[in-house]
Amino acid sequence: MNERLSRFAHAAPVAGAPDALSKPGAQAKYAPMSTPFLTALPARAVIALTGPEARSFLQRVITRGPEGIAPDSAMFSALLTPQGKVLADFLVFDDGGDGLLFDVPASEAESLVKRFTLYRLRAKADIVLREDLSAAAALGEGEAELKTVALASAPDPRSDRMGLRAIVPAGGPVEAAPYHAARIAAIIPEFGEDYAASEVFSTDVNHDLLNGIDYRKGCFVGQEVASRMHRKGGVRKRTVRLDFDGDAPARGTQVMTGETPLGAITSVSARQALAILRIDRLEAAGGGPVTADGLSARVTLP
Repeated sequence: MNERLSRFAHAAPVAGAPDALSKPGAQAKYAPMSTPFLTALPARAVIALTGPEARSFLQRVITRGPEGIAPDSAMFSALLTPQGKVLADFLVFDDGGDGLLFDVPASEAESLVKRFTLYRLRAKADIVLREDLSAAAALGEGEAELKTVALASAPDPRSDRMGLRAIVPAGGPVEAAPYHAARIAAIIPEFGEDYAASEVFSTDVNHDLLNGIDYRKGCFVGQEVASRMHRKGGVRKRTVRLDFDGDAPARGTQVMTGETPLGAITSVSARQALAILRIDRLEAAGGGPVTADGLSARVTLP
């Protein structure tokens, strides 16, 4: 076990140029494989659901699962407002027993415990914020090592370019920059980095393309709006990747095509950035130059 990983193991004990718009195939649209990483994710928290009905009472509430989740796998899911806006998204793991572990945004953890408790009604399930646990991620050689200390682990369900996601004892090493570089390269927006509660629809942040919505599961909160948008097609906004020839402009920088505003940059890593853009306006511009702070950008759709 290397020195970085041993710190997990000894953590707290467990209780704009022409052709600026790119639409290449799935294998071609990404940059070369990202730098390996092994990191705890301090912006995430862990909620445990246990009990005989822990797997069933949220089935009609969240956008995917949780019924059907199996050991050594994870689901990406979300809780929406009745109007279809994202309240929070999360990854859900089998805990190896009768329960589930939710990897959630730390900023929304207490609110989610309250909301899950409200939806529980009389279901036999306990809902606890586990401050002794945290989320972690690894890509490359660290994946096998992370498994040795994980309570639950699985390939990241959003993309095979994101390696392994895990629930581990709290207090591991934090080297998150390569993780964020990888998700930006893979066009994966993240709650707390690219959007906040009730700001966006699921399709704005690509949940439908990241295995985060099951349109066939039946009812969930916000399902009517989400399904209507899915049936109608013609999504107006998407999170896209921008590639620059130099350092990307800062978060919040407006993205333009000519004099037409498209949206704003939401997160940055070196020469790449994510931005939530009006792709209908981008397409109407016919592939014209895209700029941010006067710098030309190449746009890659998810």
